Amino acid sequence: MTGIVGGTVADAVLGELEGELHEEPWYGRERFAFDGCSLALVHHGERDTAGRLTWTDGERAAVVHGAISNRDELGMDEDELFEALFADPTRLCARLDGPFVVAAVDGTGRVILGTDRLGTRPCYYHADDGVRFASSLTPLLAGIDDPEVDEQAVADMLLMGTVWGEKTLVEGMQKLPPATVLEYDGTLSTERYWSPSFDALPDDGYLPGLVERYRTVIGDMATTMDDEVGLWLSGGLDSRTMAAELARHAGHEFGSLETYTYDANPTGGGNPELAGEVAAHLDLDIDLVELTPELLLDRLGEAVDLTDGMLRWSAFLNLLSVYTLPESHAGVLLEGAGQGELMGHHLRRHHLTGTDSPIESLYWSEAMVDNESAAALLDADVDPLQSLVDTAEESERATKKGTILEAHFDNYYSRVTLASNAIPRSQAGTRVPFAHRDFLEYTARLPLKYRIRTIPFTGGKIPYGMTPAKLALTATLDADLADIRYERTGVAPKYPYPVHVAGFLGTTAFTRLAGGTSYGGRSVPDEWYRNHSGVREFIDELLEGACERSFFNGEEVRRLRREHLTGEANHMVTSLAAITTLELWLQRNLD
Repeated sequence: MTGIVGGTVADAVLGELEGELHEEPWYGRERFAFDGCSLALVHHGERDTAGRLTWTDGERAAVVHGAISNRDELGMDEDELFEALFADPTRLCARLDGPFVVAAVDGTGRVILGTDRLGTRPCYYHADDGVRFASSLTPLLAGIDDPEVDEQAVADMLLMGTVWGEKTLVEGMQKLPPATVLEYDGTLSTERYWSPSFDALPDDGYLPGLVERYRTVIGDMATTMDDEVGLWLSGGLDSRTMAAELARHAGHEFGSLETYTYDANPTGGGNPELAGEVAAHLDLDIDLVELTPELLLDRLGEAVDLTDGMLRWSAFLNLLSVYTLPESHAGVLLEGAGQGELMGHHLRRHHLTGTDSPIESLYWSEAMVDNESAAALLDADVDPLQSLVDTAEESERATKKGTILEAHFDNYYSRVTLASNAIPRSQAGTRVPFAHRDFLEYTARLPLKYRIRTIPFTGGKIPYGMTPAKLALTATLDADLADIRYERTGVAPKYPYPVHVAGFLGTTAFTRLAGGTSYGGRSVPDEWYRNHSGVREFIDELLEGACERSFFNGEEVRRLRREHLTGEANHMVTSLAAITTLELWLQRNLD
């Protein structure tokens, strides 16, 4: 995969670390080595040349893996930018917008790392008689004698389908949090450089301000792309609003805009047809790419490696379609991930007002199964809830709401909704427009009125289908796009919010309550496992391997499998996907 590696290691060791990253034939490399300290950037070669920066003065070197979207506003050339990084890395990173990881080393053994405000690109490190860092876990494994699995991280996966906090699957390896600078000069320190206020802004005038800021972040991001741009398009609102704004910049800031879609969420739900209507309105080409069981069998191991085994595969299954894109696909790929959540789809009102404590709120918002079910799968002395307890107890926020939202901003985007970006980033450049200070500070203060409500007596589990903020954004950006039906509610965005609530209740919510297949209901992983013999055999082998692990309760794993196959429950998208993700990563990287 593209990314960074390095640390207080010699040039020969740097080559070994670099060799552990995912490889594609078009990748390029830039390497910088000094006495006892080195750094490498693996990039997309001739593709997405605007998605990186490198610099050296012969005694120091620095790279940006990603893009800084406010370079023009800062008025800094490359020399000024990197001189500022070495002079005061915390101060500089606090001034930068965009999706990036910065890394720098010098001949004195100094190492600097910095992440953007959302942690859109992973950066892991291991500190033991020096420091090593990488964009993936696998290059760091060689630096640890007899690496051991972090059982609390396993518990996180079983409860949430992801890993929470700074831990990883390997004890001693840590993930650098969002908006954080790490410095090493014989001793290691980390410093948080940004954290927003969560005090809600007034309701009046909020939505026009949101639209204005949305246009700004898409416009700023457009200036960082000098290649053809591709966008994943669906029947939802996030991708269509992004398409509308990107189309305004195509041919000016960057080359052409092309779109891609797949049939999922659920299959046969009408997404390709709706995406086609959006593309036709914007006069954009659209390709329908395949998502097949054979693709899962062929590429799942690679995708699990790219996400470092810390995101259950059912959460990124749709992105395997990146491997079936046309050979001449765009050099930069974008998706609307994270947009809806920042506009009130997650966290929901219930998570802030319907719970008694931050721990309870985090549990209801992030857990994919209940704590007892996760604990039953473990044969280890760990509590699946402990990571959420630690997050709440370590917060210095004075209010329940502040603690909840801080944990959300620190973990949800980097660990869940944006973690799968590593898969498309293995094939092309990627961008996340929302790693932008003004936009994030505005959405962090979203009025409660604009957070999605949930159906009464469902414990906050089933939402009303959409948020007022997303509806207003769609209707404002392009009135004609507001005529195209929204897949989730079955209603065009031009209609008022209550009509969408009624539409969601009629087309989705009641179907889901009755156990039927609907948006967010039983999905592709369930069907493939039940009906495709190759997928069944592949998954069963992984489950049997997991049953032999000391930290899994094999009897409980087998019980879930039986329940799933008999139709008593649907465990594949939750527990069984998490277990098989862990087992596949362990087989490929630790065994």
